Amino acid sequence: MLRDNINSLLQNKNTVMFITAIIFMIGILSCYNDNSLIFSIILSLIAIFAILNNYVSIKYIIFLILIFYTGFFSAYLRTNNTDGLVLYENNKVTLQGQIVSIPNSNTVDKTKFFFKADKIDDNTVSGKTLVTVTSEDNDFSNFQIGDYYEIKGSLKTPFKAGNPSQFSYGQYLRNYNTFTVFYADKENCNIINKKLTPRWQFLKSLNKLRDKISNVHSQNLQSPNLEILGGIVFGDDAVAPPDYIKTSFVNSGLLHILAASGMNVAFIYAFWLFFMKRLRVPFKITVISGMVLVVIYTLMTGLGASVIRAALMLLFILLGKLIDRDANSVALLALVAMLMLIYNPAYINDVGFQLSFIVTFGLLTTANVIFEKYKNSKILSSILGFLLIPVVAQIWVAPIQMFYFNTISSYSVFANILSVPFLSIVSFGGFLSSIIAIFSPLTDKICFIFDFILNYVLTAIVCISNFFANLPNSLITTAHPSIFQLAIYYAIILILTFSVKIGFSKKILTSIFILLCSLIISTCHIPDKNLDIITFDVQNADCFLIKTPQNKYFIIDTGRAGYNGSKSQANSIIIKYLKDRGIKNIEGLIITHFDNDHSGGAVDIMNNFNIKKVYINSFNNKSMTSYNIYKTIKDNKLSASTPKGLIYQENNLTLNTFRADEQNDNENSIIALLSYGDFDMLFMGDAGVLAFEKIENGLNKNNIEVLKVGHHGGPHVVNTQMIDKINTKISIISTGPNMYGHPNRSTLDILRNTDIYRTDRHNSIKINSDGKNYTASLYSPDKRKYILIKSYTAY
Repeated sequence: MLRDNINSLLQNKNTVMFITAIIFMIGILSCYNDNSLIFSIILSLIAIFAILNNYVSIKYIIFLILIFYTGFFSAYLRTNNTDGLVLYENNKVTLQGQIVSIPNSNTVDKTKFFFKADKIDDNTVSGKTLVTVTSEDNDFSNFQIGDYYEIKGSLKTPFKAGNPSQFSYGQYLRNYNTFTVFYADKENCNIINKKLTPRWQFLKSLNKLRDKISNVHSQNLQSPNLEILGGIVFGDDAVAPPDYIKTSFVNSGLLHILAASGMNVAFIYAFWLFFMKRLRVPFKITVISGMVLVVIYTLMTGLGASVIRAALMLLFILLGKLIDRDANSVALLALVAMLMLIYNPAYINDVGFQLSFIVTFGLLTTANVIFEKYKNSKILSSILGFLLIPVVAQIWVAPIQMFYFNTISSYSVFANILSVPFLSIVSFGGFLSSIIAIFSPLTDKICFIFDFILNYVLTAIVCISNFFANLPNSLITTAHPSIFQLAIYYAIILILTFSVKIGFSKKILTSIFILLCSLIISTCHIPDKNLDIITFDVQNADCFLIKTPQNKYFIIDTGRAGYNGSKSQANSIIIKYLKDRGIKNIEGLIITHFDNDHSGGAVDIMNNFNIKKVYINSFNNKSMTSYNIYKTIKDNKLSASTPKGLIYQENNLTLNTFRADEQNDNENSIIALLSYGDFDMLFMGDAGVLAFEKIENGLNKNNIEVLKVGHHGGPHVVNTQMIDKINTKISIISTGPNMYGHPNRSTLDILRNTDIYRTDRHNSIKINSDGKNYTASLYSPDKRKYILIKSYTAY
């Protein structure tokens, strides 16, 4: 019976093409994740099992094996690890080359674009970099795709992902064959008059046309409606919407409408078809002109993965119409995925690519099966026509949203249902008015009428978003699901879909029950009874996480605040780490002192977690950072104090705090001594020898196994007497690129008889102890886990 079902499935074009695409994707993923051997073994075992049981033919297995290795070698041969610019990184240089992407940015004072360089300091070079140009006048209209420029600035290496859960900017740029970033001021950018090829002239003309349309709309619309219209119609993020709008759309589950998507492509062609039919234009001319329109529109949006997917699928369908051939929906989706990945295997790592294909696949399978099952029922078909697409889309997209963003929008389905009618009006009116705006100033009055109407519709969308965003629990924070959990989840959805189509049986119900049990069991975590201390890699700053044997959490310092609108280190590193693990409650937050590199992320920590107690070294600091911390403590009604002595105790663990009461803020840092059984670790903040001499008698410890060296290893933070006194075995220095010479050579010399672990060289550092023994592990970005380096025995 099973053999017959499998043979029947393999006769279906959708199934064959889908399996082929999946195997091709697995080959690409095995290359990018350096686990081709594991995938090869698993697929070989499945193939042997299938052949021995006569489920499939040997020819088909050989075909799939060839597809797997085609995907693997396609990614392997097309992936570079470096380019000519890397040799000049971390230097101030002059680049000459061409802008090869549409300039855009998330803030008004910056613009970003990919830049293909052919010269660097008069030396011939070949490479691509991501350029960020800053300007005080916020005018970047002179930067157009295709233009040649000479730019003076700083060429740097993208920040490394030295922590678990941290976004790897360098890996992200590698998807675009880019290995460096470049920063420049607008005044140091000079255009080079050089004739463009027809390709770049065409792309530049399209970009200018889009800018012209946006400028016409800007005369009639104000922020945020202007940016929302640009996002819906063209995916134009050159002028970012205000942060409060982004937050609202994230919380309501409507963020996807701020950028052009596959739905826009469908709307555009539908509107074109509507007008051409009313004008009684011949069918073939309508289709061909519509195909040209779709291509031009896709190019104007900036070629996002979702738009490319929708455009290719629509073009294939229209081509089939011209030659009287119908397309198999799932097979076509799989074909488009393979074509995109053949063109650029790195698409597999693009979140937009993943979301677009998963949601589309869900709609083509689950939504289609349910609708076909109940279409003959007038009541059910009416309800399904209204609810089916947003509900199914949410079911299929939810795990991916949890995987990347640790959130679920509780009211996303309802917000999308209410916004769809308004969205269709905006897409129709925005597209039509944009065509009219091309002929400005002759059509300014007509465009004004359209924008006048659209303004109310856009305001309605904002009101819908704000309503759902402000409801209780609009955005639920979730843990990070594993690949195994994602696989089980989608297997359950596919089995349920298949069951709706053919009917439920005992075997199917048993399979679903087993999978559900496996999914539930996988979410259960066995408590770790050891003590864990993580030193996060926050460059020349401090941030530590302590997990006690009873699974209580303490944070000591929070890294730097964000620079010029960027995220704080706490937001991008520690908050992501905690959310991935489903941690919501923090027993204590210790802010050793108010230097930005220690307290810059404190506000973000306090706003994202339930903090039981905040410990600070003063209530009288006058800095802006301390003002924001005091205000957040008050607004969130948090308990706060300036500690001295024992602040926490459980079984065989204690956490004591000390202060030297010095005028110097560094030396007045809160010093913390963590003790668990025979194991001890001393956190010095930015304090050094002066503070230690004042508090050493209160330590009551002659042997402290681990020392968090003060002030990033700067001068005067340790001396020989101090090291002899505590008899430390491990010295941890939290540091990174800086202008202060940290860590100081004399400090390193004093610590030479200890095992020195530095975040600038070793990434994040993890200490684990059972109270008698302890280990040191270092985070490996390549393996994405901590690697055990050495085991120790406590004194």
